[in-house]
Amino acid sequence: MTAAFDTFMTQYRMTGSEKADGYTRDAFDGLTEAERETVFKLLESELPYSADWLFHLDPRRAQMVAQEVAEKLRGDGYSSVFLLQECMVRYSGDIRYQEHMLEDYPSYIDRLRPLVVDAVGRTPVNHKSIAFFERVVVSETNLSAVKRAALRLLRHSGFAREIDDDKADYAELLEQLTDEGVIVRRNAIDRIKRERSCSVAFKRINDEPT
Repeated sequence: MTAAFDTFMTQYRMTGSEKADGYTRDAFDGLTEAERETVFKLLESELPYSADWLFHLDPRRAQMVAQEVAEKLRGDGYSSVFLLQECMVRYSGDIRYQEHMLEDYPSYIDRLRPLVVDAVGRTPVNHKSIAFFERVVVSETNLSAVKRAALRLLRHSGFAREIDDDKADYAELLEQLTDEGVIVRRNAIDRIKRERSCSVAFKRINDEPT
């Protein structure tokens, strides 16, 4: 029995807040083939919470298992199936699983919605994910989810907060995007869209050959 397997089993048997801390890399490095098989099965029993480590252990096999489990859990607002979907996007590059995350969002309970927004934000940026963040900002009542979506929207729309000249603009938009009034949020999104369109047009003009 390797030291890695001992470490894994110790962490696997933990409970409460210690269990919530998850696993450490030294619980996986140096496992024998037989131990890897045992560990994979144990991680499989903890899905979707062990998704990252399952993919770390065997990405190809984990993808097949994750697909099956994700299909069973989709629509269950109390499950954290978004963790599986995020991993499948990351390891396979298949954007369909991001689309599943967006489609499933309305079914989640209030407590999980901010975490779903974060998970979407860790997947590739595209027009669908941008539209998702805009919808959350406008229609969501969970203020934590709204703020996380607003932060992602500002980042992916090119608004910086690191440069002194942009800090006031960034802070003003963030305040508007998280305002209690829906109209204020809509107006902020309209402003972002206008400035994003101007930025794209400016880039297109400068990229044209002279």
